[in-house]
Amino acid sequence: MSKKVIASLSFAGMLLVIIGFFAGVYLSDNTDFEVASPAIFSQDKPKELPLLQYAFPELRARNYQPSSIVIEEQTGSVPEFTTYTFSYTTLGKKMTGQLNIPVTVTSTTPIIVMLRGYVPLEIYSTGVGTKNAAAVFAKNGFITIAPDFFGYGGSDPEPTDSWQARFEKPISVIELITTIRKKGLPTTIDSENLYATNTIGIWGHSNGGQIAMSTLVTMRESIPTSLWAPVLVSFPYSLLYFTDEHDDEGKGMRIWLSQLEEDYQLKEFSFTNYLDGLVGPLQVQHGTNDDAALHVWSVEFMDKLAIENKRRKQLKTQQLSQATGTETASTSSELVEPIVYDLITYPGADHNMQPSSNWDQAVMKDLEFFKKELLN
Repeated sequence: MSKKVIASLSFAGMLLVIIGFFAGVYLSDNTDFEVASPAIFSQDKPKELPLLQYAFPELRARNYQPSSIVIEEQTGSVPEFTTYTFSYTTLGKKMTGQLNIPVTVTSTTPIIVMLRGYVPLEIYSTGVGTKNAAAVFAKNGFITIAPDFFGYGGSDPEPTDSWQARFEKPISVIELITTIRKKGLPTTIDSENLYATNTIGIWGHSNGGQIAMSTLVTMRESIPTSLWAPVLVSFPYSLLYFTDEHDDEGKGMRIWLSQLEEDYQLKEFSFTNYLDGLVGPLQVQHGTNDDAALHVWSVEFMDKLAIENKRRKQLKTQQLSQATGTETASTSSELVEPIVYDLITYPGADHNMQPSSNWDQAVMKDLEFFKKELLN
């Protein structure tokens, strides 16, 4: 191709570019046509956050539903009490558990809701983790009721989402308490009369202690509670501590947590950040040789309660200083009365309060505690 031809083609190309530029300017100034922004076609829908309903602000605002407690079958009997399996409905599903009814039930008989810690599914049967302490309480005139939790006993399966399965447990406990208060429970297998009461205590062991604390800070009510070797550290450290026992040394758990943290404020899922809702009284019993839930966790938790009580004292002083003449103090919904709590330490005791002399002493301490708080 000759240089003359190449020069002609180059000139023609330049001319087309110039014409296109001026045509574009003319159109933009003389028409209403606008080029659609790519953003119009790629607007993202708001990301769904299904776990947000289990954050403590949402749990406090939730409407909890009572159901009906049904005795399924009798599983044991001693002179002082009878043992049954029971069921109720929570979160739209069936949950089973163990129920002990003393031989004599009066209008003042207290009920203790008992919350177990982690038990491998392959060795679990209804009552494991609570039945020994429950038997002592029932022999001394207390009704005891211990849910299995989903996936255990005769309960419906737990959710496939492991976070949901973890976070929804306090809901099931609160709905059990709501059912006891509003609907009551049968005291024999064929009874049509239901026993309802507000005289309720909570007992928890290990992770059951964490579930109990989550229940208490959500309800913001005085429910006498005794905890054995509880997990009282913040979430998610309460999970990370145990991951060294995993085959991957916790890698998978850390990945899941990092994904969770991308979408949620994890502090909203930790009961330790909501101690403003704790009323008490609270009794904690812990052994110094506990390698599953460290004794120091309970010691540090007591420090947190002391800080919360100091805050309440300052708040109460502020409210009283605002009252003038015949006016009363502020009607703020914030709790200002101090939390009543106690930590009982057992030198050398393990996670299950062994040697047995420690277990015997701990259960007697609980009897004294519940008699004082629920019978007087």
